[in-house]
Amino acid sequence: MSKRCGKCGTTLEQFYKTSLLGCEHCYRAFREELLPVLRKLHGVTEHVGKTPKVGGIERQLLCEYETLLKEKESAMLRGEFDEANELGEEIRQLYYELARRGLK
Repeated sequence: MSKRCGKCGTTLEQFYKTSLLGCEHCYRAFREELLPVLRKLHGVTEHVGKTPKVGGIERQLLCEYETLLKEKESAMLRGEFDEANELGEEIRQLYYELARRGLK
């Protein structure tokens, strides 16, 4: 009888046939069997992620842009249209700066 994930029901045999896991819980269920496979494929068994393509200032500008969008929406919902217009102008300027940097 093949080992089975307790969450989704995927079996170890299915993984060996398809190279696909059924859910995130399969990683725990098949940990011992997956470690050698991951080591062989990737050379490591831990995910280290990628370096962000966006630098510090760009990330800050994007965050500010998203914050301003939310503030403008909130101002409009409160009926504060003058504030929403001012925020809209800030958003436009920030959008152009982001576009200049190739982020929008």
